Amino acid sequence: MPAPYTDLLNEALDDLTATLTAVTGLRVVNDPTKLVPNCVFVQALSFTTIAGNGNIVRVDFPIKVVGSGPAGLPVLREILQISATVLGSSVI
Repeated sequence: MPAPYTDLLNEALDDLTATLTAVTGLRVVNDPTKLVPNCVFVQALSFTTIAGNGNIVRVDFPIKVVGSGPAGLPVLREILQISATVLGSSVI
């Protein structure tokens, strides 16, 4: 069994994943090996130190919407609907 990751950044990833799932009702994935179409994928973070000798950072988690099926208008509309749900949530 892997050791639990309890540092600040791993907890931020877990909190974002749990909150997005609870607020939007969408399938939220943060493990690229578990991607299943029609989900929201939280990618690896990037951060910038902004003040306080590096003690204050801005953290960004890129979010991708993964659709299914052949490319076309129905898939685009589904991706847009998922994106609108994420953007309309209190997480953003």
